[in-house]
Amino acid sequence: MLDQALRARALVSSAPRDLWIAAQLDAVDPWQRVTALAEARARAPEEKLFVASLAMACLAPLQPLPPECDATDRLADWATRDADNGVPSLLLADRARRRNNTASMAAFLEEAAMRPRFDDYENRGALIVWETVRSLPGTVDPAARAEAAAAFGAGHASQIPAMLQALCRDAARVADNIRTACANAGNAAAQRGSSWSLRIAGAKLAERAQAPSAQQQVSDVQRRAYECAQAGNPVAQGLESSDAAARAKAVAQWEARLAREATAGEVASCG
Repeated sequence: MLDQALRARALVSSAPRDLWIAAQLDAVDPWQRVTALAEARARAPEEKLFVASLAMACLAPLQPLPPECDATDRLADWATRDADNGVPSLLLADRARRRNNTASMAAFLEEAAMRPRFDDYENRGALIVWETVRSLPGTVDPAARAEAAAAFGAGHASQIPAMLQALCRDAARVADNIRTACANAGNAAAQRGSSWSLRIAGAKLAERAQAPSAQQQVSDVQRRAYECAQAGNPVAQGLESSDAAARAKAVAQWEARLAREATAGEVASCG
């Protein structure tokens, strides 16, 4: 019921948030997905989630290229409008790698290493999904709404960590400056990523570049990510409780965590 209501709302609404959700739901027409994201981006130009999502959608190998992607380099636009975020610099480095432009790749990696944060805005998206599902009409229990929102998020996880897997994979056979740039950028993401998935991707990037203590860093980040996930188990169990008061408490705890993660990031919210 919630899924149908969410889809029905996304089909008719022109609100930026609903346009963004409609784009996440559209797995059939990637051109229409770009159009929805471009409209959301135009209607709410300060929302970094929409800027990043449009940039990611325009990285898809579509032919013909959607006009919203052809008219503007959306990845460069993201980097410009989010200048302290290292994620778009990493993606620009990977694009330079695919174009065999090692000089640009190294330059973008060096830029990424200097950025104070790495954020793909997945946590921001999770909060928007929850706020939308929470406001859908009907008498569905709030705990069921929370579980539906969580399931939606699990099915639409950020693709950025996967896109970075090929970056610096040949670091052992490249010049020292390239390898150093790979290691520095990877370490920066591993230490300053807003989410565990970004930190793990950064740690593995540094490992591919044979950075000192890289294997230990991968292990440490993965362990901390696991411990953080385990800490959320009581809330998940509370959502399944047969006691209405326990479910209500779990919903409040889950909502508060989503709000913290959207603001401070998943890692900082875990403590």
